[in-house]
Amino acid sequence: MKLSTKGRYAVSAMFDLAANRHDGLVSAEEISRRQGISLSYLEQLLLKLKRAGLVHASKGPAGGYKLARKPAQVSIGAIIEATEGPLALASCIPSVSGCSDKGCCSTRTLWKNLSQKMSAVLDSVSLADLCEDSKR
Repeated sequence: MKLSTKGRYAVSAMFDLAANRHDGLVSAEEISRRQGISLSYLEQLLLKLKRAGLVHASKGPAGGYKLARKPAQVSIGAIIEATEGPLALASCIPSVSGCSDKGCCSTRTLWKNLSQKMSAVLDSVSLADLCEDSKR
């Protein structure tokens, strides 16, 4: 399984906001330049993060973005879910009813358990943790 650029870039953008939060609002242009993310793609991700309540946005010449919560209160799992949707290693995992096939897949429990463990790891790491790790 490979995480798409949506999730990876969203985490990078949120890290940038956390690392530069003392500067007030951070422009999308600054994040784009520092993180090497296309500005138009970044703006799409920031919109998703705003809709999820993870960032605040301010328009205008002095506008920009800032975290909606303290870095310790934002999990990597929340960022991934806001941009990628629920983490699932098989299409039947997020489904309440199970497999859409007539016979349920014999490995569904394996993929469900693994998806839950991956989600737990992502939920256990915060932006504050990433900022601390980057200082080492």
